[in-house]
Amino acid sequence: MEQLHKKLDDRSYEKLTANLIDNVSLWQLNEDDLLEMGIIEKGPRKIILNVIERHFENIVSENVAENGQNLFNEEQQRESIRSILAKEPKFLKILTRQLDCGIVPEPKKMLYMNRILTKHFFEHQILREKKYPTWQQKQDLAIHILDEFPQLENTCVSENAPKESYFFWKNGGLDRGPHTGLIETRVSNMRKDLLPEDRLFRRTKKTVIIVEDELVQLAAHLAALIPTATNARQVAEGMAQVHSLHKALLQENNFHIIVKTFPHLLAYEGEMIIQAFDRIQTNIHALGDLQTLLRAGLLFDNASWSMVEDDFVRGALRLIKKLSNRGIKRTTVLENASMEEIAAAPLIRWKSYVRTEIGFDEKLAVQQSSATIIEPHIICIADRYKRGNMYVVFNQNVIPCGNSSTRAIEILFKAFVVFGLPVPVLLRKVDDLISVNVWGTKDYSKCKAVTDLTVRYKEFLANSLSK
Repeated sequence: MEQLHKKLDDRSYEKLTANLIDNVSLWQLNEDDLLEMGIIEKGPRKIILNVIERHFENIVSENVAENGQNLFNEEQQRESIRSILAKEPKFLKILTRQLDCGIVPEPKKMLYMNRILTKHFFEHQILREKKYPTWQQKQDLAIHILDEFPQLENTCVSENAPKESYFFWKNGGLDRGPHTGLIETRVSNMRKDLLPEDRLFRRTKKTVIIVEDELVQLAAHLAALIPTATNARQVAEGMAQVHSLHKALLQENNFHIIVKTFPHLLAYEGEMIIQAFDRIQTNIHALGDLQTLLRAGLLFDNASWSMVEDDFVRGALRLIKKLSNRGIKRTTVLENASMEEIAAAPLIRWKSYVRTEIGFDEKLAVQQSSATIIEPHIICIADRYKRGNMYVVFNQNVIPCGNSSTRAIEILFKAFVVFGLPVPVLLRKVDDLISVNVWGTKDYSKCKAVTDLTVRYKEFLANSLSK
């Protein structure tokens, strides 16, 4: 209970103590029990269930250490890795002509080998006994594979990783988070074959949000207010009062209705988006500063986008390049654009002022640039790569963000949550990186590239503080 007291918010912890949960009864809880106690927020539930899961994993690990027992049963211990693979006729050629000859097979054949072994060791346990293999069991299998075929140590994912990391790496080398490796991926897929009622951790049904008529009327009154500085406080307080209506509309997954109901999300330089984001992400615990992360991005490349004047935009673009998605086709409506400008387009596009009879029109330039339905991005009203006023564009809707690039980047990524829209594929890894290292809305990323970069970023912060 002590570790939960440190990790949980006060309200969720009080619900546990109010139900007389102690160090004995805690380990018997499941997701349904937490919902019955009124812990409906996903963040606190994940923390509690993760602590329970780790508790049982530690018990298994301690038993293994004390008793010196192998986690596989006697029949499995008697069979060697090679003998198991030899039983599969389609794999025999790979076994005799490559593995037995000290050759590392190509990735596709390694996946096939992994599928054979995980099926042999874990299929009955998962599908028949309805038990998940522990991390120790998966790590043991990975070590057994390397003991049988030492040349596979060359598959180690990085210099600092354990030799079996290609097959299994506990928490991906971090203090917490998902395990990684071929075995972990295959076991995760095998668990999906279980019936929902047999799964250890089940998805909860969406709670239907009932919105009172008074809130609908209040939202309509707020929408009619002119977005002036005088009305800012009234709008902010009113938006907090109608939050349940906002959550109900998010369940309907209709961007246009949300914008129509809450037009002030597009005003006040995105301030209402920031406030709404904090209300939606109940598990938020800020870990760092966005500007620091973007500055760190400058260290990954000395040449790319060197013509971009704004340091933070340049840092963000270099992070995108570092986390680039290979194999994804990039399309753009930009004319006469350079390769760097096309690569920057998922995040930011530059648009020059539109010349009219009475001078240069900035708003007209934004309207022209956002006229077509394209994925959300930032528009900078300036000559190519120069500084200028920033606008975030979402489905032909425009959010003015002033001349602060970090403000525009913050609004862009927080708006995905507030409007209930998916993050474009080319921005997902950067979104994960920010969520893990700045906003704290995620404990970890499932993407290895983001996890590796997170480790490097933490080293950068530690070195900066020590100087």
